Amino acid sequence: MSKKQDKKHKQYTVVYCTKDYSWFKKTKGNRPSKASHYKKIKNSIVEKDLKMVLYVNSDGTIREGHNTFDVRKDLNLPIYYIINDDMTALDVPRFNSSRDGWSYSNTVNFYAVRGRKPYLIVKEKMQQYKMPIQETVGLLKGVTTISSETAEEFKWGGLTISDKELETFDTIAGTIRKLYDIRYSGEKLRRGFIRTIFIAYKKANFTVERARTAIKKSGAKLDGCRSTEDYINTLGKIYDSGLEKSKKLNLSRFFEDKTYEKKEGESLH
Repeated sequence: MSKKQDKKHKQYTVVYCTKDYSWFKKTKGNRPSKASHYKKIKNSIVEKDLKMVLYVNSDGTIREGHNTFDVRKDLNLPIYYIINDDMTALDVPRFNSSRDGWSYSNTVNFYAVRGRKPYLIVKEKMQQYKMPIQETVGLLKGVTTISSETAEEFKWGGLTISDKELETFDTIAGTIRKLYDIRYSGEKLRRGFIRTIFIAYKKANFTVERARTAIKKSGAKLDGCRSTEDYINTLGKIYDSGLEKSKKLNLSRFFEDKTYEKKEGESLH
């Protein structure tokens, strides 16, 4: 840096160095370490130690760099760190959300261990119905696809769930679980099946009893389904089979026309 440039730059912080590993503390609820990620960092350091820094609070609580800390400690290498008390525990998902590997599950666990009720509900309902996380959040908010606004609220700890949303969720999720158990008792719900039944719910002439009858009779045809479109086409056909025209769902057309999207957020029958 030239002298002229030096006048435009100021020292912002200090990088500390220590082998006092016992001084450091982990952030409560931080995402669990993956062996593959640990190995990747370790191999990188062994090949060339770039002395990457940790971000910690003045009490030694690590806010960023948990895996780097573990690797350097195991290799008996000094820890390089910057003290930043502006970075709180709630900033951890904000810092990591743009990085690879910070998932919906990481976010739920992070806020759940801090007692955030909506995230505790999400975690509970995922376990209760054996439902994937994104479908759980979407169904709780009454949508088949999570909007960018809801995703942002979820990511920053601002998820809200009303009593009415929870009541509607339990009604639909309970139905989905019972229908799925007819053919796949106790197994984890597939995303495509969840979305299909939720979309079918938006049709005024959809009845759970008819869906139950169709799956009991022809549920084997669902075995090859993988995508939402597969389930829409197959379930739609076995549901409509033998019905008079006025009672048919025509679920494929409803799905293709995206008519169901106009009904997102509306009260379901």
